[in-house]
Amino acid sequence: MQSTNIPTKIPLPFAYAATGSYIATIPTASQIGVTNGKASLHDGFPPLTFTPISTGGVPPFGADFNGILNEITAITQWQQAGGFFPYDSAFSTTVGGYPKGAVILSSSFNGFWLSSTENNTTNPDTGGAGWVATAFQGLQSIAMSSTSVTMTTLQAAYPIVTITGTLTANSTLIVPSQVNEWIFSNQTSGAYTLTVKTAAGTGVVITAGSSQYTWSDGTNVYFANASAVTSFNTRTGAIVLNSTDVVSALGFTPYNATNPNNYGPPTGTLIQFAGTSVPTGYLLCPLAVTNVSRSTYSALFAAIGTTWGVGDGSTTFGLPFMAQGLTGVQASSNVGASTVGAVIAHSHTYSQTPYTGCYNSSGCSGWNQGTSNTSTTGGTNNLAAGVYVLYCVKY
Repeated sequence: MQSTNIPTKIPLPFAYAATGSYIATIPTASQIGVTNGKASLHDGFPPLTFTPISTGGVPPFGADFNGILNEITAITQWQQAGGFFPYDSAFSTTVGGYPKGAVILSSSFNGFWLSSTENNTTNPDTGGAGWVATAFQGLQSIAMSSTSVTMTTLQAAYPIVTITGTLTANSTLIVPSQVNEWIFSNQTSGAYTLTVKTAAGTGVVITAGSSQYTWSDGTNVYFANASAVTSFNTRTGAIVLNSTDVVSALGFTPYNATNPNNYGPPTGTLIQFAGTSVPTGYLLCPLAVTNVSRSTYSALFAAIGTTWGVGDGSTTFGLPFMAQGLTGVQASSNVGASTVGAVIAHSHTYSQTPYTGCYNSSGCSGWNQGTSNTSTTGGTNNLAAGVYVLYCVKY
């Protein structure tokens, strides 16, 4: 099938407006011997309705046709509208329990339960076994009414849990032994610890006034990034958040527009800039050897080393320099070295006019047979025509 094969939806259940004797509720039990010709879920239309009237048969009831078609199409319409069904004890008993993989709606109507076992007759909304919470939305608030409180399966189905109350001693919140993840917000008062754990496993301490992202493997409870949390919790005194803290909190490295680091050109990149001021994060390439601090520009020093000058040998190093008249040349080695300038081999046409009346050099005292030079013109460097730009290096 293809996505274009979606059938037309049912806008109304069949016999939607039928009332009274024109529509009947179809009973589950057989009606044979109760009402002749009456349909049921057990028998369908009984054999008597297939027997000719002339030999004692009876016609089927039109209300039964309306009734069964109404029930079928009402369910179909509900499902077409995206509806699910919550747990139904009587239905579960009738069918022998929900199958593995069945999805039912929670009693709170804001999440689903997935059956993890076959023939599942337990009620997930009251803590029945064999169900896994999925796609729950919202949060649950749990009051610490004693030093040990156990979360219900329904409470544990929510992704965000706020914990309230006044602690009178070190306390424990017991979560179900299941694979799951939560954000716990400790909003309790009282100078005591609050540990979140499974009944038999280990857990984590949620500091008062903080919110922590945690997960469980069904045995123990962990912080989402245990190493980062441990590193942070070992600090004392006034704490200034660093870039590692930000990355740990967000779960990814954010873009830094002022100093993009790994975003954009790598450190050591040379650019030609059309503005009159050196852009942020770059240094102007000087016209001659210039040294800068190895510590101040440590990233640039790590990238290019002493390729452009050793500096003082310990605290400084040379910046890439672009003497006027030089341009970058592609190279696989000797980066930073200058090439020798040269003029392409060429010749000039030079002519002399002999003295009047002298047609060749033989016997002609007026003929200049010596060498002559042309006059000089130009600058001190071989320069191609161009425009001025700023050569800059990313540090």
